[in-house]
Amino acid sequence: MKREYSPKEKAIYKAVLELFEEGADLNSLTVSEITTKAGIGKGTAYDYFSDKEEMIAKALFYNIEYYCESLYRGMSKEKNLYDKMNYILLSMEKQLTKTKCLIRLDHMLCDHSSTGERIRALKEKKTSDEMLPVDLIRKVLYDEISGKDAISENVITYLGMSIFAKILCYAMLLDEGKYGSDEERRDMRELICRGICREIEGV
Repeated sequence: MKREYSPKEKAIYKAVLELFEEGADLNSLTVSEITTKAGIGKGTAYDYFSDKEEMIAKALFYNIEYYCESLYRGMSKEKNLYDKMNYILLSMEKQLTKTKCLIRLDHMLCDHSSTGERIRALKEKKTSDEMLPVDLIRKVLYDEISGKDAISENVITYLGMSIFAKILCYAMLLDEGKYGSDEERRDMRELICRGICREIEGV
């Protein structure tokens, strides 16, 4: 059963995202900055979180999960795999802050900071109804191969890693401002979507 969050927890999660949007360095944020932005007392925050690292880790986790669920709902309306992948990439272009959160979350999963450790712990405790980027991709794959010959778990894992790598690389290119025009972005989206479709069809 999916966890319910209190209004104050959601206020903290929203505040962290807004501070991130405004250019704050997540590593140097203070509890006071977060709680002031959230409109709650510093002491109240400790009723829900043990420290700043937990606030930031849970905020990133919550916002990425919400973003992935929204993506899945939207892309489920698309007719074929190409359009579903294109929907994800277009959404990333339109919601650059969430895209940057995805990159930040991925980096923190690999670093040795206190916040990174908290994010890894959250990931390990994740329930089956919580959706992160890898879960989103696996759902797309299962939807795509449903009713077809059985495909091994190794193949699903491989395809999931391959698709995630392409999507993450596109997110990094967007974050770097690599593409200055709609045409350049469209051309790269087409290459990525065609490549993903070919790889899945090849299996």
